[in-house]
Amino acid sequence: MTQNDFNSVLRITPHGGVGEIGSNMTIFEIEDEYLVIDYGILFPYEDFFDINYLIVNTDNLNPNKKLTLFVTHGHEDHIGAIPHLVKKFPKIQIHAPAFAASLIRSKLERRKISCRINVYSEDDIIDFGDYEVHPVHVTHSIPHTFCVIVKDKKDMLSVLFISDFKYDLNPLYEKPFNIEKIKKLFNNSKRKIAMLDSTNILVDGKTISESDLVDDLEHLLSKNKRSFVTLFSSNIFRVKTILEIAKKHGKVIVPVGRSITHYLEAANENRLVDLEKEPIKDLSELNNYEESKIIGLLTGCQGDFLGALRRITSREHKEFKLQVGDQVIFSSKPIPGNSKKISRIYNEITAQGAEVITDKDYKIHASGHPGQTDLKELLSELTPTDYIPIHGETYFLKKHFDFIQDNFSFIPHLLHNFSSIHINHNYDLSFTEVEETLPEIIHGQDLVLEREKISERRKMACNGTIFISLNLKAKKISVETKGLPVFVENYASQFQDILKNCAFNDNKNKPSDVVAEKTRIKCRQIYSNILGYKPITIVHAL
Repeated sequence: MTQNDFNSVLRITPHGGVGEIGSNMTIFEIEDEYLVIDYGILFPYEDFFDINYLIVNTDNLNPNKKLTLFVTHGHEDHIGAIPHLVKKFPKIQIHAPAFAASLIRSKLERRKISCRINVYSEDDIIDFGDYEVHPVHVTHSIPHTFCVIVKDKKDMLSVLFISDFKYDLNPLYEKPFNIEKIKKLFNNSKRKIAMLDSTNILVDGKTISESDLVDDLEHLLSKNKRSFVTLFSSNIFRVKTILEIAKKHGKVIVPVGRSITHYLEAANENRLVDLEKEPIKDLSELNNYEESKIIGLLTGCQGDFLGALRRITSREHKEFKLQVGDQVIFSSKPIPGNSKKISRIYNEITAQGAEVITDKDYKIHASGHPGQTDLKELLSELTPTDYIPIHGETYFLKKHFDFIQDNFSFIPHLLHNFSSIHINHNYDLSFTEVEETLPEIIHGQDLVLEREKISERRKMACNGTIFISLNLKAKKISVETKGLPVFVENYASQFQDILKNCAFNDNKNKPSDVVAEKTRIKCRQIYSNILGYKPITIVHAL
């Protein structure tokens, strides 16, 4: 925050996740404390020069204020960046539900970072100055998902914040969406601000329940053929259904990919599954079972480069090779930006004689987000004075705003990242912009990559690189190219003669840095005449 004064009683500012899907982070701020809701990562929409992910830049946070992190659930776009936050703010207090806490601990332990995580339940109340933070259970596609209601202790203001949820009153494996507690905490306040998920706002209907998938999944997985199922590894409820079907029909489950194993271990730790009693087998045990009894559970349902799905469909996996008669079940949908990658995988599977099965063929995927009908049903129970769409791309937010404006009497507000809501002592709202910070780019082992280095990577990847070493005393030159067409090598000796003349004759007796720069310019001119573009050229002169 850039303001030195603090005239608001409460200030709410999304720093990520409002105008994009991912990198979720919203800050509730009072005079001497921050309450941060989630801190997640944003994956680049394309394979982008080996970037791992992006995170919200927190350099503008006041280090003198108390910092509390409240985690709503365990998806990567809500918890993936937490190790970076703990490194920067080692005194941070973290509150998380049990399943997410297991995932966060694992992340911190792998990085050898120490931080206590307070595991909260629905009965807990977290203190935040003159406010109380109430977690309330909601349904979603990952266990232990909560919304948060921030209330002042006078019961005059309530802010309902639900980033990810589906409105399921009859779920298969978890408690129903706790609408009664939300109503009790929210509806009686004077000012009631609702901030709700926009992800599925384009869906004109109701999101189906996990229980609606059982029949079709059983129909497919009971067939006398080898099956592969790819899904979001975090969807433990879907995995439980597949495990139950496997047990019923005498089949075995073979998890493929680190993330599915990671989530299963967290589920076992939280007694959501009992791995000792499940028909889960290792890849090394494949030869002990008929192929028709095997169900491969694959990571990488979004076509991730390192995911098991892509490795198997491209025949790079050692143990599993697709063959005629296999069925590959996509128990997921492509997230925005991934459709082309998934389409290519469909084609690869089909070309190998296996069958592609998607949610267009059978009822095999249920979203974790509310459609328009769900929102209507939920909001018929609530009485907000103000409504703010969150969690979605800009287009989704606008459609959500229009939907509220067309169907309800309460006031909608259109917000984006770094728009700040100010609530004063009279509980009036005003809106300002805070200083926007560009996200940090993470690559390698949690390293920050500067933006100018992305430009360098792009030029090197697109134009290729030439390395020239000059020995000015011995009048020797060495030229090496990377990423240039092979035919260029035919001109190598000719190019070297021109560069020698430039370095050792035209610029004789000049300082080495001048010779290096003149040679670099000459080299780029030569290659530009042949290629039509100028490669990156690096000259080292001794």
